[in-house]
Amino acid sequence: MESKSENPRNPASVRESLKAISTDRGRIGERITAETWWGAPAQGLGAALIIVAPAAGLAWAWLPFVLSVGIFIGVEVLFRKRSGLRITRPAGPRGLWLVVALFLSTFFALMISLVLALLGLIGWVVAVAAAAGIATALIVVEYDRAYAAEVRHAG
Repeated sequence: MESKSENPRNPASVRESLKAISTDRGRIGERITAETWWGAPAQGLGAALIIVAPAAGLAWAWLPFVLSVGIFIGVEVLFRKRSGLRITRPAGPRGLWLVVALFLSTFFALMISLVLALLGLIGWVVAVAAAAGIATALIVVEYDRAYAAEVRHAG
């Protein structure tokens, strides 16, 4: 396959290409963090709804769970529509560790919530859900920042 430029190994051409790539990475980073202001609180609310579900009792626990799934799907659809990006995996090791932290914090908060609900301590379930929702929002903010930084400095 031939290149349209006369000498593709020309140092000026290479510098221009590298600058274009760097600019594109910077734009991707900006687009990711531009959606954090609404995405992180929404995902925090979604996590809180999953964790508070045991407080609703066996008959109604499905409702917060369904609302949570709707929030997570809505966030993903809106993020893709507004940013034009599809994020399928962390960009680097820091993002991966934040995803692990998010999973573990949600899992342990849900386990605590289940125990508290079984003990009839519904107020504490709500408190755990609120704390986990805030923690989720903060982790998502940090994840977006880490993803943007890892994309900007990849390669």
